[in-house]
Amino acid sequence: MLVIVAGALLRLAVAQRGFNFDIASYRIVADIMANGGNVYEETQRYNYGPIWFHILAFLDTLPFPISDPLLSLRWKVTSFLSITDIAIAVCLYRWYGFKIATLFFLNPISIIITGYHSQFDNLAILMALISIKTLDNSSNKLSYKTLLGLFLLGVCLSIKHLLFLFPFWLAFKNTRWRDKLITLSIPYTVFLASFLPYLSKGADGILNHVFLYRGFANAPFWNGVAPEVIIDKIPIFVLFIGTLLFLGLFLRTKKPLESLYLYTIALVIFSSAVANQYLAICLVAISVHSNYIYTLYSVAGTIYLLASSDGLHFSLLQHYLGKSGNSSVIGYQELVFLLFLGLLLQLMSAETRTKTLHLVKKYILCLKQEIIMQIKSPW
Repeated sequence: MLVIVAGALLRLAVAQRGFNFDIASYRIVADIMANGGNVYEETQRYNYGPIWFHILAFLDTLPFPISDPLLSLRWKVTSFLSITDIAIAVCLYRWYGFKIATLFFLNPISIIITGYHSQFDNLAILMALISIKTLDNSSNKLSYKTLLGLFLLGVCLSIKHLLFLFPFWLAFKNTRWRDKLITLSIPYTVFLASFLPYLSKGADGILNHVFLYRGFANAPFWNGVAPEVIIDKIPIFVLFIGTLLFLGLFLRTKKPLESLYLYTIALVIFSSAVANQYLAICLVAISVHSNYIYTLYSVAGTIYLLASSDGLHFSLLQHYLGKSGNSSVIGYQELVFLLFLGLLLQLMSAETRTKTLHLVKKYILCLKQEIIMQIKSPW
C-alpha cells in the first residue's frame, strides 16, 4: 500500500509540470463525442481503435472541481492511467511478488510517461497481460479459455495496436494450420470489427489516420547500426516488420507470457519510429527480467525524460544534455542500444552469461590497472 500511495502521488506530482500535444488532442476527441460526432471523420489527431475515445467520453462526463474543460480532462486522464498502472502492479505482485511489482510501479520512466505524457500504452499492456496470462494457463489445444484469451488480445489491439504482430508470434507456436488460422483470425477480426460502427462516415479517416499512419521515422536502432547500403535498399518499416516476424519464429518455443515480454522489448528496439512514450512499453518486461543493463536503461531514460522538451523539460538539464531525442547527449539511439544489450544478456544461458560477465570484469580490471599505471608514470 505504501508503494501504491507513493507511486500514485509521484504521478500526480509530475503532472504539475503541465501537459503536451496529446492532451489537447484528447480534448478535441472528447468534444466530438459529446456532440455525437464521428471521431474518424472529424479529426486527424486520433490514430487508434475506438475504445480509447469512449473512455475519454466517459471521463469527460465525470464531475471535477476544475471548471476549465482542458485541465479537468487532463487530471482525469492522469488519474485513470495511474489506476491502470496500479492494476498492472497488482498483477505483477500476484504473479511474481513485491520486488517486481515495485520495480515497475516506482520506475521513474513509468511515473513520467503516465503523469506527464498521458499516453495510454499502459492500458493496452494491461489488457495484453490479462489476455496472454489466460492463454498461458490454457492447454495446448484450442479450449474456451484459449478463445477467450485470443478475443481479449483483439480488445487489446482495439485499445492501441502495439501488439499488431503478436498474433503471428502466437501462431508460430501452433503445430496445426487450423490452429494457426484461428490464432490469427480471432484477434484481427475483433480489431477490424471494432471500426464497423464508424465506417460509413469515417472510412477515409480510419484508412488514412489509423492504418496508414506513420510516426516520425527516426528509427534509432536502424540508423545507428545498420549499414547505409541496407537502409538505402530496404525501407526501414520493412526491416522493422521483418525483424519482429523473424524473432517470433526464432523464439516460438517460449511460453506465451514470456513471448509477450520479449515482444515488447523487441518492439521498442527495432521500431521504425520511437517517441517518448515508447520508452515505457517494455517496463513490465524489464522489471520481470531485471538485469544491470536494464537498470542502466531506466536510469538513462529517466535522465533523458527529465530534460526532453516533450518530457519534464528542466532547463538546467537541457543546457547540458539537449532537449531532443534525436540530438541530445542521451537520446533514443543510446536508449535502444542499452535495451538491445539488455535483451542479449537476458537471452544468454546462465553459463554464457557467467562467462561473459567474468570476461567483462577481467577487461575492466585490466583497463583500471592500465589507467593507474599511466597516472603514476614519471614526468
